[in-house]
Amino acid sequence: MKRNGIVVPRSLGASAKEGRRAALLFGVFSLVMTVGCVSGGVRDLDAYEEIAMSRVVPYPASAEMRKRAFEIVVVDREAIGIDEVILAKPREQVRRALEGIALEAGASVIDRTLQSVGGIRDEGVLSELEGDEVENLSGADYALATRFSTYRYTANWKAPFKFLWQTQADIAAKPGTCTHRVEVEFDIQVVEIGRNDRVSRIYALEHGVDQSNKDIDPACTISPVAMTVMFENTLDDALSCLELPLGTMLSPRGHVTAHRKKREGDGDIFRISLGAAHGIKAGETIEIRREQRSMSPTGEEARLERVIATGVVTDQVQAQRSWVAIHPNKALSEILDGDVVRPVLSEGLLSSLSGPKCEQILRER
Repeated sequence: MKRNGIVVPRSLGASAKEGRRAALLFGVFSLVMTVGCVSGGVRDLDAYEEIAMSRVVPYPASAEMRKRAFEIVVVDREAIGIDEVILAKPREQVRRALEGIALEAGASVIDRTLQSVGGIRDEGVLSELEGDEVENLSGADYALATRFSTYRYTANWKAPFKFLWQTQADIAAKPGTCTHRVEVEFDIQVVEIGRNDRVSRIYALEHGVDQSNKDIDPACTISPVAMTVMFENTLDDALSCLELPLGTMLSPRGHVTAHRKKREGDGDIFRISLGAAHGIKAGETIEIRREQRSMSPTGEEARLERVIATGVVTDQVQAQRSWVAIHPNKALSEILDGDVVRPVLSEGLLSSLSGPKCEQILRER
């Protein structure tokens, strides 16, 4: 996963170099069309005068302003009809991948493993995990509860092609084709931890991979190591489809805190409460979001966010804050003190072209 990245390998031929230049130009053009002709260079903050800002209502509480990185915990839910011994390594692979996505996005991971690194976590989440003692998950904002529903290997042998003039004896010594197939299906519940735990989103992943080779043995024997590698690669492909949607959900959440305008010439910059400590770097794209609160018929508060502007992080980046260049006249609404800010995660160009077909693997609900 790359933030606003176009990933192109080095040592390309002449035609590939032209493609690289075209891709880079396209990326620059897209950025300019999105955020306007903003500059990331702010050499002297004193050259910008402070502009009074109107405040968003309701204004974020101090606890919300301080809470910028989400904390997550990964737990395992019982798989129905699958031997838990078989799932030991796959569970670990999924768990570590989810933790890696969360960390890359800027979230904090609560490691609640009480056993060895490869042990199964059974902290429990929600009342669904019958038989597991539900521990106190205080401190976590989200729990990622995983459950396998399919973990299957099958093999099919196809006899070699027989021409009309050939006898069975002619082809008896010829190898046929063995097609080995592994299939995995699992879901990840994103549980919002609170007074009443709530499943806010479910990611369902289903993926299968085939591998064919010539084999004279109709039994299609495969070594345990080769089968393990097939399962690992299949899981890797499926999990890579989560990098963008899950990473976006768990990315840091800050607020707009100040506005300055260049004393001479054009140029507006906005201070945000996200900085290097939250993975923010110069040149990144930042979304400004307007939070809208509503009350459901059952009395539960709902919060929705809509994007009102995008900007580029300038070279003024400190540990806990940074300045973002934005054209206010390109915003859908006036940018207010207290508006929510989130970094924009994007997929690398080559990753999107050569990676797995996530539209066939991932379903969100």
